[in-house]
Amino acid sequence: SKSVDFTLIPKKLDAKFEALDTDSALRPTVIKTGDVWTKRMQQNLLTKMHEVTLTHGMQKKERNKAFDLLDALSRSGSLPIACAELHVFVAATHCFENSLMATVIQDNINPIEKMEKSMLIVASTIFDLSPAHLLKNEQEEQRVVKYSPDLFECD
Repeated sequence: SKSVDFTLIPKKLDAKFEALDTDSALRPTVIKTGDVWTKRMQQNLLTKMHEVTLTHGMQKKERNKAFDLLDALSRSGSLPIACAELHVFVAATHCFENSLMATVIQDNINPIEKMEKSMLIVASTIFDLSPAHLLKNEQEEQRVVKYSPDLFECD
């Protein structure tokens, strides 16, 4: 299996934005979590779900407990974890110079085409695939090539 360094994704996205986003419409987005979190949990399978509010200190304790459990299950990293899921959040914002209506009417720009181009830039970077491989069929590829040929020049 191929290992992936998820910490490089933001840098790769910035490089792709710089190279392919000719309108400079894509912006990196910072995701900030709230100070207080809500944890939903069950003590065991037979009890009902209940909620606990976690303050900053309690969040730190819960994180440490999770890492301690991971450390114990993997015997301090000596055992591989063969089947696991990692959820990574990456966000980008597509900005238009004008309102949606002004973009369509005054600028005569199809915002769906612009958004589709942005989504293909992000998806092709994250999945490390060419935009052509992300589209449903050859007809879709031909349609997208008409308004975003620069996405396919590297293929």
